[in-house]
Amino acid sequence: MKNCNQYGGVVLNILLVIMLSIIAALIYLLAGGPVPKLTRTVGVNSPVATTTDDAHILVQPAGVFTDGLDNPDFSEEYPLDETGTGVAARTIFDRDINGDGIRDRITRTRNENGTAHHYYQYKIELNNGGEFVDITPDEFRTVEGAECALAKIQFSFHPEFRAVKITRPWNVSWTTPTTATKIVYAMENQKLVPIERTEMKSVCDVTDLF
Repeated sequence: MKNCNQYGGVVLNILLVIMLSIIAALIYLLAGGPVPKLTRTVGVNSPVATTTDDAHILVQPAGVFTDGLDNPDFSEEYPLDETGTGVAARTIFDRDINGDGIRDRITRTRNENGTAHHYYQYKIELNNGGEFVDITPDEFRTVEGAECALAKIQFSFHPEFRAVKITRPWNVSWTTPTTATKIVYAMENQKLVPIERTEMKSVCDVTDLF
């Protein structure tokens, strides 16, 4: 009989402790204590390039490549054929290239070949009294793929017009790194000519060198 009374006393004490803990928690919360909240992690959108109204200067986040052309004066997309091949888009930029105060023209055409690879073809034209004269250097195009780019072009307009092309040769496979070459183009005697050529390091994606 004595053991039963001792057991009942232990159980009663445990119940009292539990009740007192619950009452204390309720008093704490009613007094304004913080309530635990569930949290979740959300994705952050990738930064996007933005433009200013100051002479078509492109402002971009670090690490994001742009060819330096923004605010197009004409842009149109085109349907590809059944194999995914053809001209996908054409964009025209009216810009003063030779500093005479007259708007010249740069046309950028995206070409698809039905694979993970594509290229941009650039056409540079001077406005000569309303007649556009083609001054595009030879092989003025990019070579791009899903893994890396073998050739890319970037334009700048300040303080003077420049075009930079970085290219590397294909070797063994598309992703095999090779030595890249940087060519800087500038206007001379109303022509766009190379003024500097620099050998660069061996890379897979020439985008990393801009």
